[in-house]
Amino acid sequence: MSEDARSRSLISSGAVMAAGTMASRVLGFVRAIMIAVVLGNGTRQGDMFTLANTIPNSLYILFAGGALNTVLVPQIVRATKNDEDHGEAYTNRIMTAFLAIIAAVTVVLLLAAPLVLRIYTDTGWRGEELDAQYESMLTLTYLCLPQVFFYGAFFLAGQVLNARGRFGPMMWAPIANNVVSIAVFALYLVVFGSSGDRGAAFTGTQELVLGLGATLGIVVQAAILLPFLRRAGFVYRPRFDLRGTGLGHTFSLAKWTLGFVAVTQLALVAVNRLASSATTGGSGAGLLVYNNAYLVWILPHSVITISLATAMVTSASRMAADGDVAGVARETTRTLRLTTTVLLPAAVAFLALALPISRLIFGFGEGAEDYPLVAWALMAFAIGLVPFTVHYVCLRAFYALEDTRTPFLLQALIAGLNAGLAVLLVRLVDDPRLVAAALGLAYSLAYTVGVVVAYQRLRRSLPTLTVRPLVRHLVRVGVAIAPAGAAAWLITWGLARQTDSRLVSAGALVLAGVVALAMYVAMARLLHLREMDDIVSTVLRRGRGTDQAGTTEREGDEVGREQRDDTPDRLGPATPETVDATPVPTGSTGPTPVPTGADVPTEAMSAVDVEGLPVRPAPGTTAGPGSDADEPTTTLPPAGPATDGWAEQGAGPVAEDEDPEDGPPETSGPRQRAGDVLGRRYRLEEVLAGRADAHTWRAFDQVLSRSVLVQVLPPEDPRSPALLEAARASAVATDSRFLRVLDAVYSDDPAVGSYIVTEFSPGQTLEVLLNQGPLSALEAAWLVREAADALAGMHAMKLHHGHLGPDALTITPAGNLKITGFLLEAAIVPTEDEAEAVSGAPREEDPEVQDVRDLGRLLYAALVSRWPGAARYGLEAAPRDGDRLLTPRQVRHGVSPALDRITDQILSPVPRQHDTPLTTAAEVAGALNAVLGTADASHDLERRVRQPVPVVGAQATTAVPAVSASSPVSAPVTEPMGTGGAQPMEPTGVRVVETGRPAPRRWLWVLLLLLVLALVFGLVGVYLRNQAQFTGNAPDPAPSVAPAPVEVREVIVFDPEGDPPGDENNDTAPQAVDGDPGTAWETVYYLGNPQLGGLKRGVGLVLDLGDVQQVGSVDVLLPDGTTSAEILVPTQRDVATAPTSSDEDWDVVAEQEDVGGQTAFQLEEPVSTRYVLVYLTSLPADGDRFRGRVLEVQVTG
Repeated sequence: MSEDARSRSLISSGAVMAAGTMASRVLGFVRAIMIAVVLGNGTRQGDMFTLANTIPNSLYILFAGGALNTVLVPQIVRATKNDEDHGEAYTNRIMTAFLAIIAAVTVVLLLAAPLVLRIYTDTGWRGEELDAQYESMLTLTYLCLPQVFFYGAFFLAGQVLNARGRFGPMMWAPIANNVVSIAVFALYLVVFGSSGDRGAAFTGTQELVLGLGATLGIVVQAAILLPFLRRAGFVYRPRFDLRGTGLGHTFSLAKWTLGFVAVTQLALVAVNRLASSATTGGSGAGLLVYNNAYLVWILPHSVITISLATAMVTSASRMAADGDVAGVARETTRTLRLTTTVLLPAAVAFLALALPISRLIFGFGEGAEDYPLVAWALMAFAIGLVPFTVHYVCLRAFYALEDTRTPFLLQALIAGLNAGLAVLLVRLVDDPRLVAAALGLAYSLAYTVGVVVAYQRLRRSLPTLTVRPLVRHLVRVGVAIAPAGAAAWLITWGLARQTDSRLVSAGALVLAGVVALAMYVAMARLLHLREMDDIVSTVLRRGRGTDQAGTTEREGDEVGREQRDDTPDRLGPATPETVDATPVPTGSTGPTPVPTGADVPTEAMSAVDVEGLPVRPAPGTTAGPGSDADEPTTTLPPAGPATDGWAEQGAGPVAEDEDPEDGPPETSGPRQRAGDVLGRRYRLEEVLAGRADAHTWRAFDQVLSRSVLVQVLPPEDPRSPALLEAARASAVATDSRFLRVLDAVYSDDPAVGSYIVTEFSPGQTLEVLLNQGPLSALEAAWLVREAADALAGMHAMKLHHGHLGPDALTITPAGNLKITGFLLEAAIVPTEDEAEAVSGAPREEDPEVQDVRDLGRLLYAALVSRWPGAARYGLEAAPRDGDRLLTPRQVRHGVSPALDRITDQILSPVPRQHDTPLTTAAEVAGALNAVLGTADASHDLERRVRQPVPVVGAQATTAVPAVSASSPVSAPVTEPMGTGGAQPMEPTGVRVVETGRPAPRRWLWVLLLLLVLALVFGLVGVYLRNQAQFTGNAPDPAPSVAPAPVEVREVIVFDPEGDPPGDENNDTAPQAVDGDPGTAWETVYYLGNPQLGGLKRGVGLVLDLGDVQQVGSVDVLLPDGTTSAEILVPTQRDVATAPTSSDEDWDVVAEQEDVGGQTAFQLEEPVSTRYVLVYLTSLPADGDRFRGRVLEVQVTG
């Protein structure tokens, strides 16, 4: 497969996970919009809730970005590959250890909640004037802290699913959390409304709704993974036998990762403290603004980078385990190029469109006035989007190499830079409205420096990783996106100048996005950005509903199955779910290093010859140890007729004159014995199949510590050169539906023949399944469609299978397809006469035609369990009417008419009803895809493989059978899961495992009890704190502070409708606050009526308090008579200067009519504000005219 094809495969793998992430992010935005509507963006209440929720979220980052996410996946994958129980015991031990740690952490945090909150908040919150707000925030913290346990449980379960190749559930589960959160804020909005003082403390009921609602969302998010764990075949059983199990190595790795997170948390503490300082005065760009900007900024990274990197870390871990350092470098480079193709344009979009984006998302309700604060922070973050993404991918490469020390050191550098720059920039701007923007810029600059160091350090571990290609790629992407970014900004700027309509703003944003995207795609094509072609082709292919990789999407855990099938991977003796886990493309152009201690050279293999064309093995080709090629990526033990093939465990019947316990007959015994080591690397364990001239062994790779299959030819076998060349050529088949050759060694030793090392993959061949009976229509169509789709790509390269029978198709325990013997059987093909005798029909001269006819035969056999031709593969010959083959519907009742027609179109020279013959694999795949649509049979096949149908009369045996004289076989068969008791009859080669009674789960109940106690403790703490406020049993409270006068720093006249505006006896305005009732500020005279002669709505004085203060009442000394007055505060509380252009910029907080003398204006609720407006709306009579006076004003806090 070409580089382009592998890139598209990686994109396709990430696309399904990206869909889950995108859905979660969309709902996350809805949740953020609800918070902005209800609490605002830059308000004190918004930061109180956000700060209380920061502590469990910080620990979420600790476990997600730390030990669980980066250490567990590689370790569980290795245990899955190497342990006899597929890593189940190891995983249970890890889960037990980490769950116990998480439970303990949760309890400690609940006990230390006041201390933790003090660490995360600025000292301004602990002033006397904010006592009520701080108490409210502490109550919310108690209610949110139990989330820590459920975050940990969620990530543990998610990483177990990831290690088993099921990536979808973990990406989709946060949707449930967001749905719960949206419902909670909707309830809050309905019950409490969106008005009120957003600088005041929450009431007790509001605290319960917000705190318990936030925790409930995380509980639901964790619980939703439990059904997927069961479907993956994993049942958690606590295990505390931790000594001597290798967990010490895991925790040794985790210590650096936890150190990595520790320094991250130190930087986060600094950021939180600085951000929380912005809203101590009432409003500003605090933590909620910072988080909202981060939420928008991280979206493209979450959808693109995390999805691709999640696939990369698993596949790169397998490559690293196989010693393929060059492959890790290739995978890292490919991921970087794909991600930056999208992320650099996203950064430009944020810089150009930050204001309209922020207004569209956060500009509703309480957030209508302060959304620009989010926009400024978003632009600061945008500078660091590409450095952050590149750094993220580099860290995943380190983790795949099991290097957790380097990420710790890198993160220590970045955290230190982030904290230092944050303090410096916040002090430089010295403006509450710009705190979040300063923090975002510090974040970006820190990662810009950090990524340079990280990339250079990674090059030491991956020598083939170079800088220039990535820099050239970024420059080309930058050139492509620059005109698009400029056009997008001009569109939104131009329309914003014409109107302030929110609808027009949204339309301008959409128009700008469409124009920019079209321009970028056009420029990318012009500059030949291959990654853009890959992305566009993948999107178009999915839009048509056709997946060229041959896998169909399903929801839930089936999403993970597509992830496994779309790309090639390295396989080992893994659990059924990890057999097809995230694949890893390979194919470097240099020679493969010889393992240490290998005395027989290991031949490297290449999918192309020196001219770059696919290699087709020729019968007369010779090969030796000196051949120069690259490592293969695709394989399987070749299958062939009896005279040339190798046998498979459980693949055929045992001859009556052979003892199944003895293996091959004595006359055909292998020259090697169990315990022999080939090439000082592969220790032979047991014979799985064999005959006089070849044997298949299960062996142990002592270099990589994994089980493999070794197929040994007789010494000086004439087929050796052709077979080794075929193995080398098979490297071109990187589609994960083809199994891969791992090693091919030529030997001229008279005692040891040449041998081929292949993957050890569990599963059942289609031959075994068809001997149990026909498949369902869905299963038959899906299997053949998958095979046809995989072969279509090979046919385009003029490469063909040549011998595609039921023995060459293996169904894994996860229900996926594996094609065996690609190109290998052609190297050991019998003579034409032998082939005709076996199949009943001569082989086609055109190998592509032969493959297509084999697909038709497979479909026929799958539908009716008969072989179209002579009896073969343990199946009876299909019936005929004269010389014409009966169709499947004529043989078996209930066969799908559509599949019957497709079978006829493939096998019949003249199809019925004048249908068009299907002559290519692509046509077969297309016809079956039209029938299947989005249906997926992998789950049905999974059940069929795990619970095989007993064959009446079959011998119950677990021994390796001899090779049938007429039936070639392929790969070893895994042992299906048993149900606790042996069945009376078992199909050949299927062993039912007695699972026994599950161990009591006492420790699980202990853990649950600890969690319940933690929850009870938290709720009791909340109750006691609330009771202390209303009972006399509370500790001695601080003495209440009596209302005190607030100093007025300056007074200006408010007269927006004057002529000129703002000019009404300005020189006497200070006399209203000089403390002398004998002096006063007076208005001019008005004629006609007391409502200022109908010329104005009012006139008054603006009192400047110097900074934001709590205002509870305003006392005004008025002259005797009938004056009507109002007390107003600015609508936007955090304004730096008082609005003087219109009274519509002010909110009325108190008013009285027809009063005189000493008048007290009592506010319903205290208000935090810097400016207070005393507004006269009706004046007392002064003779035949009307004139207002304000003798003295006093503001009380």
